Amino acid sequence: MLLKRLSHALPTELASLIPELEASGIKTTESLIFTQPSIILNNVPILSIAQLDYFISECLQLTTQPSISGDDVQDDQEVWAGFGVRSLDDLFEGWNGFGVVEIAGPRKVGKSLLAMHAALNLLRLDEEAICTWIDTEASFSPERAKQILESMGVDEPNQVLKRLMIITSFKVEDTFEAISQLKASLESPDQTRTKVLVVDTIYTHFKDRLSANSAQGHADMVNLMDEIAEITLAHRMLTLIINATVSCEPTNLQSSFNKMEIKPALGPAFTFTTDITLLMQETGVIFGLLDHQEKNRKFGGPGLRALVEVIRSKITPTGSWAVYETDGIKLYDVLPPHQVDERSTRISAGLPTGPYRPIIGSLAQTLIP
Repeated sequence: MLLKRLSHALPTELASLIPELEASGIKTTESLIFTQPSIILNNVPILSIAQLDYFISECLQLTTQPSISGDDVQDDQEVWAGFGVRSLDDLFEGWNGFGVVEIAGPRKVGKSLLAMHAALNLLRLDEEAICTWIDTEASFSPERAKQILESMGVDEPNQVLKRLMIITSFKVEDTFEAISQLKASLESPDQTRTKVLVVDTIYTHFKDRLSANSAQGHADMVNLMDEIAEITLAHRMLTLIINATVSCEPTNLQSSFNKMEIKPALGPAFTFTTDITLLMQETGVIFGLLDHQEKNRKFGGPGLRALVEVIRSKITPTGSWAVYETDGIKLYDVLPPHQVDERSTRISAGLPTGPYRPIIGSLAQTLIP
């Protein structure tokens, strides 16, 4: 967090030292806490070791969450409503649904569709919730949202859509203003509370602003994400940030798949501004070398099939992944075969068996909706 954002909460004698620290390159609480004290004291002569320790202590108290005893954790904690697809929801392992989620992937892979399912699913289950959707490309489709709600079995989708607020924002300044207004509304006791925030996509704002010759674009990006994270945690919201991808040759070392040759865009400055990063790619790209049917699927298959992988997370284990299929409206679970004899299990339960599914083989044989 930027030190200047804490100036109003710090004691006067510490707040007055912020300009001196910034002049020496110490502009964030992270830099203050993790830079060697000898370097800071050498660069800021007016700062004593006692003042530095006091400053660090105050920053830790202002920026860290209070601890809680395991005895005080309630059994009825809220659980995220999810995407409505079991394999995708299992990636979060009972997460409570409060935090910032990055969904990154190339174009036409279903990023906005996943975000829309998560937002509408929560609105469907919570009749008092509101979703604020910041649209940076004017790509939001009300007709598609209505079709998704109808596929979920909602009798009156228009009543749910009334609680979905769309803000078109072509400039980063407009998004800053939208976040400021959202923060003010959340602090007003008379307003119905926003529980879901979606930014689709953040890449549009910063793709031309990040430069090796200027730090302004990076500073704006981190500042915006800092504002978003602050209201997300303070008001226990679900925030979905949609991001694009860039090439990562020969492979993305964070991925479990050697054919994952992309990574989230916007560089390392953006990497740690979210709580979890989901990286998406078409299954034909990932598995196409060994599975020719899957490679040609997007040209003749019944619908898009995509891989979703957790490549970084503060809340769940990394490296887990799932596959889903979609016709552009519905999400279909794509499940692997059981490790035990699946046919015997289904026969015992009185369920139809279908064709035998081997554990090893093409996706058409091993993974079915």
